[in-house]
Amino acid sequence: MKKIAPFFLLLLANMYCSKNNGSSDDRVAPAITLSSPAQGQTFAGNQVVAITGTITDAEKIAEVHIHISNTDNGSLLVDIHRYPGTGNYALNETFTIPGNGTYRIQVIAKDNSANEGRTTVSISSN
Repeated sequence: MKKIAPFFLLLLANMYCSKNNGSSDDRVAPAITLSSPAQGQTFAGNQVVAITGTITDAEKIAEVHIHISNTDNGSLLVDIHRYPGTGNYALNETFTIPGNGTYRIQVIAKDNSANEGRTTVSISSN
């Protein structure tokens, strides 16, 4: 029985490490840098707006969510989901902005350890 106990301890330790994938110490959220649009930028109604930037993480980016909402009435216009699975992600999305309103673009990125980074810009159209 004494000879079997170390084997079971090693087996349990191996199972624990396999479940955690070595990322249990990651407490740093993904970093989001938006290149465009700029905060407060105004567009013509029905213009195509590019949402570009970079998202980086020391581990892997599990999810990227882009929410575009009308701040005048609270309606959600666009809801984009991407699942990059890499440590670096080039953000490159577009949407057509409706006329006469104020809009919020929120980018949320989560890594494999459930750390969450967020950034928001407000834009308008005339």
